[in-house]
Amino acid sequence: MTTSETWEVDRLAAAELLARLKEAPEGEWGTIAAEAIASMRLHNYDWAAQRVRQSMLATLEREADRTFRDRDASWSDGFVHAEKCLLATSTSDLLGVSSRPARSKGQVLRALLRSARRQKSVPTT
Repeated sequence: MTTSETWEVDRLAAAELLARLKEAPEGEWGTIAAEAIASMRLHNYDWAAQRVRQSMLATLEREADRTFRDRDASWSDGFVHAEKCLLATSTSDLLGVSSRPARSKGQVLRALLRSARRQKSVPTT
């Protein structure tokens, strides 16, 4: 899929964003758009992690069907434990995504300034 293609879920998200923008004053559009994009991103992360988990469990089940009869009880106990661990892991932990509070404009600006200073202090040859 190229970046120019859209999915129906993209159209729905765009329609929802436009509806929210129409109801809000123009000065709030940036905040509303940022919140909508962040919400959609987190929703997509969660969806992707659930798909990865389902795929991993399906792979484990296929492997179990093939190899359980050739293994001893301790191996199958370990296998069952691995499945339980996978099921107990949150989608955020699977992807290494944390949902921390949004940074303020001041925090973002300070981070940009620190980054610019570091780049200036690095000698270029």
